[in-house]
Amino acid sequence: MDVVIAICDDLPEERASLAQMVRACCQKRNIRDRIHLFSSGEDLLSSFRPGRFHMVFLDIYMNGLSGMEAARKIREKDSICALIFATTSHEHGIESFEVRASDYLVKPFRLEDVDDALEWCLSNMPEEFRCLSVCSRWEQVEIPMGTIRYIEIRDYQAHIFTEGETIVTRRGMDELEAEINSEDFLRCHRSFLINMNHAHNLEGNAFRMKAGDLIPIGSTSAAWARERFINWTFQKTWRQK
Repeated sequence: MDVVIAICDDLPEERASLAQMVRACCQKRNIRDRIHLFSSGEDLLSSFRPGRFHMVFLDIYMNGLSGMEAARKIREKDSICALIFATTSHEHGIESFEVRASDYLVKPFRLEDVDDALEWCLSNMPEEFRCLSVCSRWEQVEIPMGTIRYIEIRDYQAHIFTEGETIVTRRGMDELEAEINSEDFLRCHRSFLINMNHAHNLEGNAFRMKAGDLIPIGSTSAAWARERFINWTFQKTWRQK
């Protein structure tokens, strides 16, 4: 798994020290880190785009745009990346709730505090950032969860249909469903697991996917699958308001 992290601090030694700690925490978890360093809030915002970073470490007290001001501008564009404040004071603790900060680290940093912040962010990573790891054609493949349209078991193999390709792996549906462990996925048939984000509507005893595929609903679970999809659609709509 790759984790893309931004570290923004106007002091070079602080940026380097925090980057070293973050890299050590990632290596302990066998995570490939891609760390981008920024010397100012303006520098960060000029490179920022929604979905680019999984986490952003922000110093609050910087020349020019403060970390809190930068965080507010980030939240105008991106509601899901994790924001971790890194500063010398608890003074802005209340304000950090306004931008839904994931953590608040006080300098001088301790490795265990950085590790705890990273662990929390990884454990609560949104579906858009999570990946499913499978072995296909003798290679380990990381599949972004959000790109999976549905999975079909056929000829004792799992066919994972994504937005760009179909990936085949020798894994069972029960195992895949347990690893995915997401409310966005629905086991509508013993041989099919769909990502409801890619479902267009219910059509008879099947789901019509946005790409046009028709996915059957098992006869024994038809009522339950319909109710689950309707409730999920309602909750998704409510959360987006």
